[in-house]
Amino acid sequence: MNRLQLNQSLKDLLPTYPAPYPPQLVACTDSLYQMSLQKIPSLPHKADVARHHLCAFLAIEKYKARLSLPSPLLHMIPLQPKLVHRVLADLELKVVVACASPVTTPKKLRLLLEPVVTPIPDLLPSKRLYAPGTSSPLKKLQKHASDATAVDPHLPLAHKASLKTPARSPANHAAASPTRGRYLRRLSVADFVSFANNFYIPASVTPQLLETFLREQHKFLKRNDWLLACGLIHAAYIRINHRILHNTLGRKTEFQDQLFQYQKGGLMKASIKHWLNIIEESVKNEPWALDLERKYVHNDWSTDDTSHEQEICAKLGRGWDLLLTFGSMINPLVMFDSASQVEYYCTWTERVHEKIRQVAEQQ
Repeated sequence: MNRLQLNQSLKDLLPTYPAPYPPQLVACTDSLYQMSLQKIPSLPHKADVARHHLCAFLAIEKYKARLSLPSPLLHMIPLQPKLVHRVLADLELKVVVACASPVTTPKKLRLLLEPVVTPIPDLLPSKRLYAPGTSSPLKKLQKHASDATAVDPHLPLAHKASLKTPARSPANHAAASPTRGRYLRRLSVADFVSFANNFYIPASVTPQLLETFLREQHKFLKRNDWLLACGLIHAAYIRINHRILHNTLGRKTEFQDQLFQYQKGGLMKASIKHWLNIIEESVKNEPWALDLERKYVHNDWSTDDTSHEQEICAKLGRGWDLLLTFGSMINPLVMFDSASQVEYYCTWTERVHEKIRQVAEQQ
């Protein structure tokens, strides 16, 4: 198993646990991964992409009590949530249980678990009332408990209450449950950046995608933020990898499957494909989309003068081209006169005169 992938899977499942990770946990994860490749070369439901995280989850569950590890995050496994438990149970049955060996014999284990109580001569009966070896382990434990606590026989209710197993509080039970909160409808900045890093989006492009995501996030308040995140990553990815997607058969379908695997919002694949086309149509005129298309699709890496577009946006505001589709008659060619426009015109004419003087001086 690749050490980089191993550490990344542990980091995803234990985000609050600081590195480096315990050697026993790392060795167990690597061992489970190698054994799973031998026992189950191909995981069902196309779960091979999540094999590292599945093996890391089983290793964490094994050493959680011994190494005082926090509960692993089940929703961080890059697999469809309704299939995670099924694949984990399959791996545990065919890999963990099949390859496990007993720690000790049952007799030694019973001796280790039984409490050692020093007998008090005054409390020992003069005669043994039962044959040796006929007492059950339950009666023996009850006898040791009664000797140690010295419960008053006139209080049977208190005696029964002391033998009850302490109930788990609802708060602790909810915190320990790994299946709680499997779906994330709302995305934070860290979640979006981590999702974008799975597809090797350039570091200079991710902040622009994040800016668009935060600006348009309110439109998905009643839906799911993952729809917008998948659409933005898709719009950037198909432009950056235009040649690979165009020349490789089935590569675009594989990329859409990866979007479906890595999203944590519980979305259906058909819903993702439907919204990819909608978001692609809405962001195609964004500055970062035009810049990526010019660089990666048309292979034009020259610096582009966008002062004209910036002037129009400053004059009419962002989204003026969208207003034209609704019948607006205000466009860069026809404008109403106002005090702000007169001031803008004066600034523009001064800049034009300055450029003319510079050209004249150069000649």
